[in-house]
Amino acid sequence: MNYTLVFVAAIIVLVILYFGQIYLSQFKLIGKTNPLLGDRVGESDSWQIYYFFSPECDACKNITPVVRQHQQIIAFDISSDLETARKFNIKTIPTTVFVENNKVVNVELGSGSLQLIADFINKHEPS
Repeated sequence: MNYTLVFVAAIIVLVILYFGQIYLSQFKLIGKTNPLLGDRVGESDSWQIYYFFSPECDACKNITPVVRQHQQIIAFDISSDLETARKFNIKTIPTTVFVENNKVVNVELGSGSLQLIADFINKHEPS
């Protein structure tokens, strides 16, 4: 039996399971109460956008300057605010969390969230 082939196959399966678990973890947060406010409804605006990043992250380096142009987005550097990232169960960066009426309505992993951010802001800001 070729143990090298079995070993490589096992590693591939483990990597697929690991990244699958990270991808699926975003759905656990959707529909839950905003972890920063808990059940204290009415203590914030009707919507928020939370952006989690790290200065060392290459994907974050491209999106963070654009995100910082929007005053409505609350950015958290996970290297200095790990506790907030844990409250949201953030496992990968960049991650953008969209909240409406104190409930998480969407979680976007990766740097492809710029259009979603623009759409969310346009939907909630008066014309």
